[in-house]
Amino acid sequence: MTRFLARSTRRAVTGAVVVGTLGSMLAAAMPASAAPNRAAAAAQQTSPAPDMAALKQALQGVVTAGAPGVFARVNDTSGHSGTVSVGTGDIATHSPVNPSGDFRVGSVTKTFTSVLVLQLVAQHKVGLDTAATHYLPHGVLPADSTITVRQLLNHTSGLYDYTNDLLTGDTVTGYQKFRYKTYQPQALVADALKHGQQFKPGSQYSYSNTNFVVLGMLVEHITGKPYAQVLTQRILAPLKLTHTEFVVPRTTIDGPHAIGYLTQDDRTKPLFDATNQTASWLWSAGALISSTSDLNRFLQALTTGHLLPRAQLAEMETMEAVTPTSQYGLGLRQYDLSCGTKVIGHDGIIEGYQTYTYTTKDGSRQVTISANASNNSDVFAAERRALDPVFCGKPAPTAQQRSQTVDTQRIAQQEMPSARARTSGTSDLLANR
Repeated sequence: MTRFLARSTRRAVTGAVVVGTLGSMLAAAMPASAAPNRAAAAAQQTSPAPDMAALKQALQGVVTAGAPGVFARVNDTSGHSGTVSVGTGDIATHSPVNPSGDFRVGSVTKTFTSVLVLQLVAQHKVGLDTAATHYLPHGVLPADSTITVRQLLNHTSGLYDYTNDLLTGDTVTGYQKFRYKTYQPQALVADALKHGQQFKPGSQYSYSNTNFVVLGMLVEHITGKPYAQVLTQRILAPLKLTHTEFVVPRTTIDGPHAIGYLTQDDRTKPLFDATNQTASWLWSAGALISSTSDLNRFLQALTTGHLLPRAQLAEMETMEAVTPTSQYGLGLRQYDLSCGTKVIGHDGIIEGYQTYTYTTKDGSRQVTISANASNNSDVFAAERRALDPVFCGKPAPTAQQRSQTVDTQRIAQQEMPSARARTSGTSDLLANR
């Protein structure tokens, strides 16, 4: 695989990177949607301030659930911004977790990929309801496939999730087999296709990383450029996201960062250092590295019209229920909080890290939460509970916290097959590559 280094590429890109058709498209979009409307502004003024003390208590709950450390950054246009951190970033040195550090964001990558696809839709280079085969290299999907671009974006394609074939058996042993391997995207999709179509496209929701690997290939095929270069030119450089990078297959994280720990299936065994990996096995579905400040800036730019015209943002935010308190759109998840507020963003799980990054729909407030432990649904659920103090100004009532926990455990099982019941088989991906 070609070595795609988004950060080094970005350094060579000037501030005028958004040019030509893309620049015209964004310029046309921003006057209509860049500033919140009066109703949104009024809602912002009446929103309760984040309860930072309750947020810290919620983060302590994340550590109690099994994460060595966790930190969160809140950005709010009314001035109620700040960073809270609890615990350690390295259990060997007992150093405090660094709230400015970078981390692997897992499936939050999907929202970035979705934006790239929807920018192409806005440029009339891609049709949401057109068969994806029209925009892919020959042979990626069967020639007669009816799967549309929209069905890939909202996880209704019926494509098998190839990560089921990687995450088998004991968690740590399985991870060791593929963490340093470099997979070609088409090989990942080919593995999924061997399992056949799981259901009629569009008939139901089933979260699958295969969808977003296919979409990454679509971006490359339509633009004629590597995914990392397109990501840099269209999102990272314009927004000055200097801590966000797509470095597949480089294995390390630049700069300060917490050690990412994999929780062993046998909880009596010590946490396992999972920090370094190629992440090629997740590629455009989950390989990004970022920071809390960058992710908050990205979501604020997205929701205030700086990345997509209003029509495409509306498509992205069109949601279908997947659990009682969550919905999914086009690369975006929505949570219904205890106070009635709806927030949009994405969660991410990858070996070593679990992340939440969410925003109000008007872009007035964002929070990103990063914990340095994975394979632990209790940690993931505890992070979810930290959303209420930020957006509601108080913790959710106990009964609603229990309901959120059940929902979040379902989502964890969807996002990372390592949270599902395992099989003992060896996949062709592991055996042959």
